Formats: sequence, structure tokens, C-alpha cells
Amino acid sequence: MGPCDLAEMMSQLPVMTHNDLLVGPLHGSDAGVFRLRDDLAIVQSTDFFPPMISDARNFGRIAAANAISDIYAMGATPVTALNLLAAPKDEDQSALVDMMDGAREIVEQAGAVISGGHTILNNVVMFGLSVTGTVHPDRLLRNTTVEEGDVLVLTKPIGSAVVVHAYNAGNATEEDLAGCISVMTTLNRIASEQLHACGAHASTDITGFGLLGHASDMLSTTELGIEIDAAAIPLIGRTKQLADEGNICGGTSRNAEFTDAFVDYEAGSEHWRMILNDAQTSGGLLVSLPPTQADVYIRRMRDAGYNLEIAEIGRVVAGKPRRIKVRG
Repeated sequence: MGPCDLAEMMSQLPVMTHNDLLVGPLHGSDAGVFRLRDDLAIVQSTDFFPPMISDARNFGRIAAANAISDIYAMGATPVTALNLLAAPKDEDQSALVDMMDGAREIVEQAGAVISGGHTILNNVVMFGLSVTGTVHPDRLLRNTTVEEGDVLVLTKPIGSAVVVHAYNAGNATEEDLAGCISVMTTLNRIASEQLHACGAHASTDITGFGLLGHASDMLSTTELGIEIDAAAIPLIGRTKQLADEGNICGGTSRNAEFTDAFVDYEAGSEHWRMILNDAQTSGGLLVSLPPTQADVYIRRMRDAGYNLEIAEIGRVVAGKPRRIKVRG
């Protein structure tokens, strides 16, 4: 569902409140957070979707990394996961087993366990996970607590929707897809583990609503704005070339229609519009840090063995309430 349709639907629903509901379904929050006691809260999220690639095992790995990412974005630790599977009655069971075993592999990498799941019959395959994590309430990171002057660091290159769409259309190579899968199946574990050590103020993960959509959620409770240096954003492989050739999926186009209302493209930066709205799957974290800590954060991730490209891509500014300016 696109961001416009989702916002319209959610506006018609009452918002539940509770003294111990620390984070609910507002402001594009990555997960719900409920306090069980003064020193313990649970963090819950779910995500599922149809396979975007034909390799069942790798799709399972992608789906798991994507679902777990919401827990990492809150500075929490994943603990348990439930498989969510919809499939036709006559679907190849070996492919479904490979898919769920791929998910198990990633869940184990995260140090969590699969405790069960649920299946239904459906006319197409859909798969994902519901994930529960834990966090001390005082160490919870929200996506809305940015501060003026913060630097924004992106922990994974973007472009997964462009590359996958191009590959499925016959316009990208096996090498292109392999590089994209490597990015999507990399956990945000190290990125999350370094958040508190570097005094991060806010964090969110970049998924289906694209970089600009998720960045805008970071401004939803402030009067601040964001400036983004598009040229500094790391890209997956040949993303720029493939995007310029027109390999754009429907989700990305819907994202762009939504973000146009609050994004200003500096002259010469308009060609970044679709890439910055690319409908990511299992993207990186976008972290808002004090300016003195951005380099420290990146260095600590490198020292911990993280090998994907990380970059400082923007900053939080005053004077442009809830707007994003893109320089190119």
C-alpha cells in the first residue's frame, strides 16, 4: 500500500493509548513498544510481501533481515520471530521449505529464535515474519527525536527496487542481482549495536517508503527540516544507470507522488527524485547523531567488521519546518 493510501486509511481509525505504550502506530514508527516493567519493554513489528526474486532461499533471507530491521532501528535486541506464510494449495513445498530455512538462517545470525508461525491458503505466495525484541525503556531510540545540527548517517547503499525491477525485466545481470541480495541480506545488527555508544538521538530503517519517506517521519513531531546531499548517498551497484534507463517500480512512483508535497529539489538535483524514493527492501538505518559523533559511529562500525558502504548524507536544520531540501 502506498503512503498516501495508508495515511488516508489510518486517519479514519482511533488511536489506542495506554500508560505503558511507549511507541504506537504514529509518525511512521518502526515498531510498537510496550513497557512490561521499569527496566524492560518489548518491541514488536511485522512485515511480509510476495517474493521479488525467484530464488526461494535468498528471498527467505531477505524477508527475515527486513523484518528484524525494525527491531534494530529502535536500538533493541531481537528475541523471537514467527513465520507468516500464505501460499496456493499446489505450491512447490520444497521451495517453501527453502524459503523458511533461509529465514531461519538470518534469524539465527541475529541471535533470535523462530518460535512458530501461521499459514493460510492464498492465490500467490507471501512470506514474512513477526518479530519481538527487548529493550530497556531508557535506551529506546525513536525515529522522531532528531535535534538541530544533527548529522544523518546512512548505513547501507540504496537502490534495491531499481536493481530487482531491472533484473526481473531482463535489464540487469546476475552480478547486479547478487550484489543487491548481499546488501538486502546484511543485518543491521552492527549498526544498531553502535547507536548508544555514539549518542544517537534518533534512528529509523529505510524500507518500502524510500529514503525521503522515512526521513520525513523523523520530522513529524518537530519544527525542524532536513538537508540531503544526494551525491553523497551510496548506491547499490549500477543503480544510477538502471534508474536513468527507466527501471522504476510502481511503489517508487507512488512514494515520489507522496514526498513531492514536502521535498524541495535544488536546481540540478531533480534527477535523483526516483532514486531517493526507491522502494527499498531491507535497507540500512538512517541515524541522527551529534556532529562530533558521525565519524566515530562510522569508524566503530568498520572496527566491528561491517563491510557495506556507510556515508554521512545530510543534516537536521532549523528554519524549514518539516521540509526536506535535496542538493545534487
